[in-house]
Amino acid sequence: GEAVSGVPGPGLFPLPASPGVLRGLELAMAVVAAVPASLALGWPVLTLVAEAVGRGGAEISLRRLAAWLARRTPGAVVLAIGLAFPPFLLGLALYGEAVLSAAAQMAWLWLAVIPLLFLGVGSSFWVALRRRGAEPSTLRPFLPDVVESYILAFRRRGIERAGAAVTVLCLVSLLGVGFVLVAHGVLVARPDLWGPVAGIPDGWGLPLRDPQLLPRLLFALLGALALSGFAVAWHGADREAAGEAAYGRAALRFGVVWFGAATALELLAAVWLVLSLPGPVGKAALAGGAGSLLWTALGAAVAAVTLAVVAAAAEEPRQYVLGAAVAVAVSLIAETAVRQRIRDAALAGIPDIALRAGMLQPGSMMLFIVVSVLGAGLVAYLLWATSGSRRAF
Repeated sequence: GEAVSGVPGPGLFPLPASPGVLRGLELAMAVVAAVPASLALGWPVLTLVAEAVGRGGAEISLRRLAAWLARRTPGAVVLAIGLAFPPFLLGLALYGEAVLSAAAQMAWLWLAVIPLLFLGVGSSFWVALRRRGAEPSTLRPFLPDVVESYILAFRRRGIERAGAAVTVLCLVSLLGVGFVLVAHGVLVARPDLWGPVAGIPDGWGLPLRDPQLLPRLLFALLGALALSGFAVAWHGADREAAGEAAYGRAALRFGVVWFGAATALELLAAVWLVLSLPGPVGKAALAGGAGSLLWTALGAAVAAVTLAVVAAAAEEPRQYVLGAAVAVAVSLIAETAVRQRIRDAALAGIPDIALRAGMLQPGSMMLFIVVSVLGAGLVAYLLWATSGSRRAF
């Protein structure tokens, strides 16, 4: 293709990629990636709580639920890692200079993500292996038999007793990764901390004094717990419909309690987050249709909790859980769109950065979509087909 403004063109038949197209793709991929990321962070917490409540045989159903959560956490972690890159790359296409400059300020923390991911993935697999018993687990798609045999040999020596400690290690590692991601998102919207006036990056830059950091961290954690609780409620409704009344009802109520409580606190964190925005950014972000998106997210979240509570008391809860799932999806989409608007408003006054149009090759775009869909579908199928009993998934 011909060069435009000294930049080589993308080739024959380029597809104009307006900021709206790129932002729409980023929104879609961010919503998809948020689900396994939330489960990877929230399920270890619910595993610890379910095991603690069910310890000593006081509540056998919750002990079984803890094992179900632990066996599926590795798959959620692996899927979250794989799906984290597309929205990040699309954000890079929209705000390349801001994203890279902010990352340079946090260089050492980004490097710390690598060992944290190793710890998070490894400990999640270890916990899942302890809970496996006679039932195949999500280890099968990712763990070779020879590696599994060696780990099982350690089990016979009693090393598996440190189950709670390893689960805590998994949770702390994933929380560390989440902290870096949230801090980077806050730093991107602070050009005074990564622009020319910030000087040479030292690799330790963190927006610790930014009033958005704490509410964003709290909002992300509570959102992960809410979505994880809803997944447990869905599982419980499915098991009850399959004839496992006692276990299904216990899992359903456990999930609804966590989903409802975490969602209520998340709404308060959302208000705190909006109030923490700089005045001009908050007005620009919530002007026009963005304000409607915020109310849509809040209303859908309230509707989802209401349906989930009704499901916990209903004789046939699956239809109510399905309705709550639709409301959760609407809330997640609207909430992600609001976060996009906040970032756009924070960077709107910076020349040559915010919302630059680009060019996409049709073939490359189709390849991106096909590979993303097929990859996510393949991993989801492997998790489902190897979860022990297909009907138990």
